[in-house]
Amino acid sequence: MRPKTLQQRIILFILTPVFFILAGMGWISFLYARNAIIKQWSETAVATLQKSAHMIDMRLSKPKDMLLMLKNSYNQEQGIAIQAFIIEQLRTMEGVVEVNQKLTENFDIKANHPGIGMVHNHSMHFGRMENFQLSLPRYNTVLNGETVSLSTDFIDKNGKKTGQIEVVISFQDLIDQIRKANWWKTENAFLIDNEGNVLIGTRQSDSPHNPAGSVKFGQTDTLEKETIAALKQSPYGTLFGPGHPPDEISGYYHLNEAPWSLVLISPGERVLKSILNFRLYYFVVGFLSILGVILFIRVSISGTTKAIEKVSEAANGLANGFFTEPLPVLSGDEVGKLTGNFNKMTKQLKERMKLKEAMNLAMEVQQSLLPPAHVSYGNIEISGCSVYCDETGGDYFDIIDFPDDQGKICVAVGDVVGHGIGAALLMATTRALLRSRVTQKGSLSQVMKDVNRLLCMDIRDTGRFVTLFLLMVDIKRGEVQWVRAGHEPAMMYNPEQDKIIELKGKGIVLGLDEYWDYTENVYGPVPKGTVILIGTDGAWDVENNSGKRLGKRRVEEVLQQSVSFSSEKILDSIVSETRLFRGEIRQNDDITLLVLKFPETILLKGETLL
Repeated sequence: MRPKTLQQRIILFILTPVFFILAGMGWISFLYARNAIIKQWSETAVATLQKSAHMIDMRLSKPKDMLLMLKNSYNQEQGIAIQAFIIEQLRTMEGVVEVNQKLTENFDIKANHPGIGMVHNHSMHFGRMENFQLSLPRYNTVLNGETVSLSTDFIDKNGKKTGQIEVVISFQDLIDQIRKANWWKTENAFLIDNEGNVLIGTRQSDSPHNPAGSVKFGQTDTLEKETIAALKQSPYGTLFGPGHPPDEISGYYHLNEAPWSLVLISPGERVLKSILNFRLYYFVVGFLSILGVILFIRVSISGTTKAIEKVSEAANGLANGFFTEPLPVLSGDEVGKLTGNFNKMTKQLKERMKLKEAMNLAMEVQQSLLPPAHVSYGNIEISGCSVYCDETGGDYFDIIDFPDDQGKICVAVGDVVGHGIGAALLMATTRALLRSRVTQKGSLSQVMKDVNRLLCMDIRDTGRFVTLFLLMVDIKRGEVQWVRAGHEPAMMYNPEQDKIIELKGKGIVLGLDEYWDYTENVYGPVPKGTVILIGTDGAWDVENNSGKRLGKRRVEEVLQQSVSFSSEKILDSIVSETRLFRGEIRQNDDITLLVLKFPETILLKGETLL
């Protein structure tokens, strides 16, 4: 479902993504911090085990170094004295219980080397033993009670064992420092050999008094089994048991000087307590922080959304015709500018509405000044129309009868320069002047001269002017009289000649020269079936979407094709042609047309009167 309101869009497209982005960043940061803490704990645990293992290695390395010195004294001068000294040092070394020297039963010392013999203290001395060599020291991992044996063998030139020196070390003394460590007292700790035998441990069942190999590490516990397997792959490390957090965590370290390993197993909840606390605090603080950020964003943009909502409500009311009071501008940002512009638009729209009402009223007044669209005087049909490009315009037509003389009728078509209310006012003035003057005595030329003089007094310095075609029909004489004041010539269809002629005449526009004398023109007698068309230039100057004009020639053709019709249908034909030619292009000039059709119309060949 798509969001319908601005609030919903903000929640969906701003607040929700921000929440997930911050939550994702927080989760990544937590994982990084957690892994760093776990890595630090692992390094600390391994370092603790390494330190304890190093203590055992140091205890074991001392007798080992002495045995290596014993080997190196082989075939050296004063070798017997050196060997005796080394053995004596071994016996007096801290933690050494005894030093045993053994020879095989069939070994003949004198036969192999006369320099070897047993002294009174039962120690073995070695002189120049060209047929003997000492092997590298090795560890005997079998616990004899509470001791550990460290031995080295004598090998003859044939590779046979001829003797052995065994250094017996106190196991309790060896692990004394480990047992004093705090972690040994508080955790499950083990010292195991490569076969998994528990040499000593912190549990009751791991007592050193138990026979060697009687307690096995990793027999039932899964984590212990995994630790045994890990020891074969790496000399040290940590393992996590199942669960989140894990039930247990193990750390292990393999000694360098003995085939033993120190193993530490701790409850995961206690080991990872700091991580768990950190996770709790992190999530609580993180959630509150994210919530705070979301609320801050929400509060920050709530003023914006409320302002936009008010603008929307005001715009909706404005669309329904209700003008509200100006909205308060509470900020200088884009929303504040929007509100200010909306207030300005509302004010201007209100003014335009008032102006439109005034224009509509002016249009009604102007339309009321126009005569009926279709009238008849005797057998003369007269039809006229004005099509304005704005609400009001400067074109006009008029039909003036003479109450005192029923044999005459006067028609006028005028075009005021420009459009709109100014042209309409000037048109109304011209109409009033013409109507008041034409009914008085005087020729048409004198009427036009008087109207021009009065207009010049009003519009002399305005740059405006009026074109006017004034035509009078004298029914009794059967003739027409006209005066042109800068207007387009009228078109007259002569049925006798079956062609269109123009009613021309000299005369300048009204309002330009108040002393101008206009010329009156006469045509008669008018043949029966004659059609006269008086129009403004907007009718033939209309353009299509290609910029091409309709032209007077096309208007003449339509007129000639329609002369058999009534004046009303002739007028409709011409207006329809202008609209069809213009298409969707906006009308850019006023159009006024007036058609006079005289009685007893003569039909054109091949046509019938509709």
